[in-house]
Amino acid sequence: MNRTLFGLRVSPWTERARWALDHHGLSYTYHEHLPMLGELLLRRKARTKKASVPLLDDGGDVVMGSLAIAKHAEKSKGGSSLFPEGKEAETDHWADVAERMTSAGRNRLLGRMLQSKKAQAEALPSFVPGVARGVLAPSAGMAVRFLANKYNISRDAAAVDAEAERTIRPLLEETREAIKEGGYVLSKDCFTFADIALASSLQVLMPRMESPLGPATREAWTNEKLSEEFDDLLAWRDTVYAKHRSS
Repeated sequence: MNRTLFGLRVSPWTERARWALDHHGLSYTYHEHLPMLGELLLRRKARTKKASVPLLDDGGDVVMGSLAIAKHAEKSKGGSSLFPEGKEAETDHWADVAERMTSAGRNRLLGRMLQSKKAQAEALPSFVPGVARGVLAPSAGMAVRFLANKYNISRDAAAVDAEAERTIRPLLEETREAIKEGGYVLSKDCFTFADIALASSLQVLMPRMESPLGPATREAWTNEKLSEEFDDLLAWRDTVYAKHRSS
C-alpha cells in the first residue's frame, strides 16, 4: 500500500506525525510541502479548500493533523500503544496543550522570519542549489508572508513575542508540574502520544541540535529567556528523544 506524508521539515506538527508513524513501524514516503506553491496539490489530496500539513495519504485514506495521524497509526497495532485505554481524555488534553504551545511558537517564528532575509532564504526547498538561493529568496519571502497572512500574524514583532510568551509560559508551567516526579507525562513509566506532543512542542523554546534547521531559522525559533527559565524541560525533552526517537 502506498503511504505518503506531506509536511514541513521545520514544523513540530510534522515531527509528531512522523514520530507516531515511525513508532508503529509504518513505512511511508515523505513529501516536503511548499507553502503557497503547493497549496493546490494539498487541497486536492485533502479534498477540501482548507488543507494543512501534516497530511497523510494512506492508500486513498486521507488523514490531516498530527493527532489524527497518530490515532490512525495506532490502528496498525505495531509497537506499544500511544493511546492507552482509560487515558484517552488525558492524552487529548496534553495534545491540546501542545497544540496551543506550538501555535503560539509558530506565530512568533513567522513574526521573526518576516524580519529575517536569511531565515526566508533557508525556507527554500533543499533541492535549490546554493548559487540560486539568493536569487530565489524573494519567493521564499512571499511564502513566509503567505503563511503570516494565513494565520493573521501581526507585523509588530514585539507584540507577537509578548503574546507568545503570555500563552506559552503557563503551558510550560503546567508541563513542568506533570513531570516533576520524572518519567513521562501520564505516568512515570508509560510513554504515550502526550510525551511525543509535548517533547516536540518544546521546539518553541529551542530546537534540538539534530533538527534539520538552518542557523537563521534556529535563531528565529529560539526563545533565550524561556529556554533558560525552563531548561529542565529541555533536558526532559532530550531524554525522551534519546529513549524513543532514533531519527
